Amino acid sequence: MTHYKINGEKLYAISSPKSEFIKDIQIYKLDKTKILFFEENKENYIINSKESSLLNNNNDIKLEGDVRLYDLKNNENKINANKAFWNINKDEFTLTGNVILKNNSINIISSKAVFDKKENIIKFFKPVKYKYGNNSSTLNYKVKADNAYYDLNKKTFLFESKNERIKSNINF
Repeated sequence: MTHYKINGEKLYAISSPKSEFIKDIQIYKLDKTKILFFEENKENYIINSKESSLLNNNNDIKLEGDVRLYDLKNNENKINANKAFWNINKDEFTLTGNVILKNNSINIISSKAVFDKKENIIKFFKPVKYKYGNNSSTLNYKVKADNAYYDLNKKTFLFESKNERIKSNINF
C-alpha cells in the first residue's frame, strides 16, 4: 500500500506478508510490517515492527513489538523501541518504551522520543541516559538529563534539565 502527497510525490509505502481488515471497527491489522518513508521520491527511512494497525481512516499508524527505525541517509543511526505511533498528516513520529538510539559513537536511552521528520530532530524525554563510546578512543563520556535533542543532519546533541542539574561523567 503506497500513499502519495497531493503533488504526486510518494509519502510512504507499507508492506506486510499478512493483513486483515476488521470491518466492524474499520482497522487494518498487519504482521511483520515494513514502512518505507520517502523524501523527494527517494527512500529516506525504513521502519519495521512485529505488528501494526492502520487506524482512523488510515490516518494513524500504530506499530508494536520490536520497532526498528533505520536512517538510510546515515546508516549508522538505528532506533529501537517497543511501540511507535504516527499520524500521517503530521511530520512527528512518537516512539515509546525502551527507546534506544545507537550509532558508531553514541548510545542514548529514554522511555519516550519524538522524531520530527521535517526538521530531522529527535527529542528524547525524561529520563535520558547518554553514553559516548567511540571505539577508537579511550574516552568514556556519560550524561544524564531530563531531555535531549539529537539533530540527525548536524550530528549534534543538546541536553536540557529544568529542575535538576545535568549530570555528566568523563573517563579518560
